Amino acid sequence: MTDRSLPRIALAVVAAVAALSLTGCGGGGSSDSDADAKASAEASSPAEGEDSAGSGVAKGDACAPSDVRLQARPAASGRVLLVATAAKACTAYGFPFLRFDKDQATADMDAASKPAAPVRLAVGKSAYAGIVPTSADGATPREAKELSVSLQAKNGDPVEGGEVRAALPGGKLRIDDSVRTTYWVADEAAALKG
Repeated sequence: MTDRSLPRIALAVVAAVAALSLTGCGGGGSSDSDADAKASAEASSPAEGEDSAGSGVAKGDACAPSDVRLQARPAASGRVLLVATAAKACTAYGFPFLRFDKDQATADMDAASKPAAPVRLAVGKSAYAGIVPTSADGATPREAKELSVSLQAKNGDPVEGGEVRAALPGGKLRIDDSVRTTYWVADEAAALKG
């Protein structure tokens, strides 16, 4: 081996070590994995206000239980006014799913009350739904002591977050099997008409 061949061998060794170290690091593969994981996390946690259409798993801009404060207020003719006041901007889609006590099914809804568009709520603004607890030709009334409310996503499914309790006026309400609710509407009068 001559003195002139040593630099060539050294250069070849350095090149081989460099190539092996790149292969060992995956050629930057770990950063690709991090990027994939980040993209996956972002896909499952959409930005605030993102529409649920296309995401398939997010609530989109629908009001969730944590976005609103629910109250049940007494109204004329034995009705109850359900009020959802926004703590965060959201949209009150459809109608509230109402469950009294331990009922298996939720209350029916009044299809004629459907508004032209869902109610968009700014912070501090409210959506309203009227509850008609009995009808003249309904079954024997009973006394309900608990009201649980679920909210709807844009596609009509319940929004994640579960049911929220809303205290009944006076702690109880006489209902029968015909109990129903209106859609969410933008004003009290519309919720209680009919």
